[in-house]
Amino acid sequence: MATTVIVVFYSVGLRLLAVGSPADGSDERGRRDAPPLSSASVARPRPAVATVGAVLCFAVGVAAVLYGLWLIVPQFH
Repeated sequence: MATTVIVVFYSVGLRLLAVGSPADGSDERGRRDAPPLSSASVARPRPAVATVGAVLCFAVGVAAVLYGLWLIVPQFH
């Protein structure tokens, strides 16, 4: 269960970092099936909320790894 939660947080963090990139898969209107526009290949700036969300998701993963190391290594107790 805990592994699934960590993987989901990591995946969501990666997805939030991809928001606004040309490889995002959507054009400026948000439709995936629209024909490509000339300006669609230009990277849009990532919203600050997406960046903060990605950092928080990665922080959850880092905290879980550090907690696991703390549990494993007896010198930390």
